[in-house]
Amino acid sequence: MLRKRPGVFVAGEMLDWEAPTGGYLLQAAFATGTAAGQGILEFLDG
Repeated sequence: MLRKRPGVFVAGEMLDWEAPTGGYLLQAAFATGTAAGQGILEFLDG
């Protein structure tokens, strides 16, 4: 759905202690935050 909304970026992890990440919720949040940040920079550079 967000593909139709350029300029909207998301990051984070679901609040589920038994997540597929094996409980590494902070690592997933940091990784998606990094990816979102890189996407924002690319978006702004045009």
